[in-house]
Amino acid sequence: MVAGLAVLALAFWSADFRHGPFFREDGIVEMTAAILFFVALIIGVQRQLYRTLVGFAFCGLALLACLSEISFGARHLGFAMPAMPGGGELDGAQDLVMLAYRALVNADMLLLAAILAIALLTLVVTLAYRSAYAARVIIWLRADHGRLAILTALTVIGIAVVIDIIEVARFAEETLELFGALLMATAALRLQRGKPRRVLSQPSNGLATIAGDE
Repeated sequence: MVAGLAVLALAFWSADFRHGPFFREDGIVEMTAAILFFVALIIGVQRQLYRTLVGFAFCGLALLACLSEISFGARHLGFAMPAMPGGGELDGAQDLVMLAYRALVNADMLLLAAILAIALLTLVVTLAYRSAYAARVIIWLRADHGRLAILTALTVIGIAVVIDIIEVARFAEETLELFGALLMATAALRLQRGKPRRVLSQPSNGLATIAGDE
């Protein structure tokens, strides 16, 4: 993690470095991220995480992320991915978000969509807090440390997708994807294979006391 932050800081400082082999297409950072996503998948399969719903989704996400990093093998195997309206190729899962973004821009609905998204998020958070559902989500996350690692990885990858959409600071996007891949590999090691740890009690603050692994 420290090495990744050092690479990111160097990229901010040096234009030559951020346009060098580290951050180019199929460069060192991108291929390292692909390898880490693949490692996360292998660990998940080896530990049979797919036996649970969360584990199955995790393995599917790791596979999709790995294939997206290498453009589903298009450049390595010599075939072309479908072209996207507005330029580029549909060679990664994040490109679906890019297509939606471009469609909203072309329809002059981007601002409206952003306002609706913020309003919906505010409503969901408010209802979750008032219904104590937020506390149950925290309990669910605390029951398995791997879940928190997955949530953090998804957040980091989501920020990388936003950077990709606005088409700035490619080096930051690639570095964040690398961080996300590292977090996914960590989650593969920490995610429980069986039933989550039992909740022994739930005090008045809404947070549960968690028992050890079953």
